[in-house]
Amino acid sequence: MRIFFMGKHGGSHPRENKERTSHLPITVAKVPEELVFPVSMHIGAPAEPVVEVGQKVKIGTLLAKAGGFVSAPVHSSVSGEVTAIEKRPTLNGPADCIVVKNDGQDSFEESIREREEITDSKEILEIIRNAGIVGMGGAAFPTAVKLDPPKGSTIDTLIVNGAECEPYSTSDHRVMVEEGEEIIKGINVARKLFPKLRQIFVAIEDNKPDAIEAMRKAAAEYKDIEVRPLRTMYPRGSEKNLIRDLTGREVPPGGLPAGVRCVLMNVSTTRAVYRAVSLGEPLYQRVVSVSGTPVQDPKNLLVRVGTPVTSLLEECGGFSESVYKLLSGGPMMGRALTDSSVPVIKAMTAITALTEKEARVGDESDCIMCSECINVCPVSLQPILISEAYNRGDLDAAKKLGAMDCIECGNCSYICPSRIPLLDNIRDAKAAIKAQQEKEGA
Repeated sequence: MRIFFMGKHGGSHPRENKERTSHLPITVAKVPEELVFPVSMHIGAPAEPVVEVGQKVKIGTLLAKAGGFVSAPVHSSVSGEVTAIEKRPTLNGPADCIVVKNDGQDSFEESIREREEITDSKEILEIIRNAGIVGMGGAAFPTAVKLDPPKGSTIDTLIVNGAECEPYSTSDHRVMVEEGEEIIKGINVARKLFPKLRQIFVAIEDNKPDAIEAMRKAAAEYKDIEVRPLRTMYPRGSEKNLIRDLTGREVPPGGLPAGVRCVLMNVSTTRAVYRAVSLGEPLYQRVVSVSGTPVQDPKNLLVRVGTPVTSLLEECGGFSESVYKLLSGGPMMGRALTDSSVPVIKAMTAITALTEKEARVGDESDCIMCSECINVCPVSLQPILISEAYNRGDLDAAKKLGAMDCIECGNCSYICPSRIPLLDNIRDAKAAIKAQQEKEGA
């Protein structure tokens, strides 16, 4: 087996902690009586509700239309009745949501059915756009926008990301093992959008030998699809790292993959593209790993979008010991949940519960100038300097230091012996810079 390396760039080796769920097959999660659909579960403009309280809906009914070019519609994942349109707790705080009471009938919209092959690129993009597909690896960027690069771009490389380097998370792993053929079918849909495509990579870390084997078997008849094992290192799955490792091309600061003739998609996103174009299925469910030492019975669950996290935790038997931190995602890039009633959204890969020891809790102290945060940064930033600039209110300095190029991998916070919340500070800096730019542009 050939192994490809990250090279002399930043990275770290946090404990993987995938063994509790990596071998567990995907099981179908229980569907709760009430589901909550945030109108903003993607990067870009919030979706705009098109239903009213009291309206009957089915699986696949459009609840909210895209609110702009960079946006994504929201569909019901159950049949039932709209009972409220109001603010509810979400991953990003209280936000507008559409609440649906499940009637338990699982009635589908008639549009969800097998279709004849579609070859027209504009029609394919429109289907993907209308299906509400976003990046399911965590980024939540609208997929139709990503697959429609700026005019004049030439795409010759498609990279399908199965690295899944975040500790604990095994949702993509199990999708590759169990649904490899549908991922390949999604690749074959995507290839129709890029007439000059000449190479396709499926990138998988070498800690997933069963996924590598499954994907190679699924891709066996396609000579231009190469399944590439990559040495396990965090954050192997970041876009710029994958492009550099697989093609030798460097995406410049502020640049996009299309600028170096590449398009990247997560494996679960690729599967969703197939199901939308060939089966008429909007993105209404996804696989979520529920894991962590305190979780009584960890699982990989096929979950309806809108399901409260509480429901998943109950299905996994609750906790066997005290939970210090509950995360959407994993310990490196995940976001802390202050309310377990928040709903599962399209890009929620995992729910991870950590003990106090696992959360590496400790008092923050002054920087000891060890430079470890600089050494492990995969995009060659100076995290401590960005953090300090933000803390003293100097947004211009934070911007000049490259805050907006941070991929939010969390390596800097993980490695910091002084327990400085570098990632949190840089995230706040990016949000403040963006708000300043929007204000200046208004």
